Amino acid sequence: MAEVLGPHGIKGWVKLRPWLEDPTLLVGQNNLVMAPGPRMRPEPVLPLKVLQVRRQGRGWVMQISGITDRDAAEALRGKVVKGSGDMLPQLESDEFYWRDLEGLRVWNEESGVVTLLGEIDYLLETGANDVLVVRACDGSTDDRERLIPWLWGDVITKVDTAAGEVWVRWYVDA
Repeated sequence: MAEVLGPHGIKGWVKLRPWLEDPTLLVGQNNLVMAPGPRMRPEPVLPLKVLQVRRQGRGWVMQISGITDRDAAEALRGKVVKGSGDMLPQLESDEFYWRDLEGLRVWNEESGVVTLLGEIDYLLETGANDVLVVRACDGSTDDRERLIPWLWGDVITKVDTAAGEVWVRWYVDA
């Protein structure tokens, strides 16, 4: 639902990169947890209570229960706020939450040849478009990590979450 970018001030507030249109929906939710981010080593997931979320300049900041100083806020850098899907709005048929794409296998069809590129590890927001970070898995064509832009119709041709697949048209370097 959001990523902690680092501390804000000295009273435990954190800068936030929300993945929600309205990050204030996090306030008062009982089913939130703080989990390691995609580039962090595994560690326990902890329950989280968000006290406040507000705009700060062009970004967002958040106050978390029990986090009262800058050092505690710094320790949260890179972690992510996760929660239950029932608090999220329903999507149109051609829309997807990032969490629903993570772990899906990515199949490439190029010039009639079908190959498995790997699994979606996580997604990046670049400003221009979102990017799938695809890591090699059992059966993939090679052991390379790929960054594939989320360009519906041009690169992304089909998403079938029930089958656990994303189909792309992507040039694979030799």
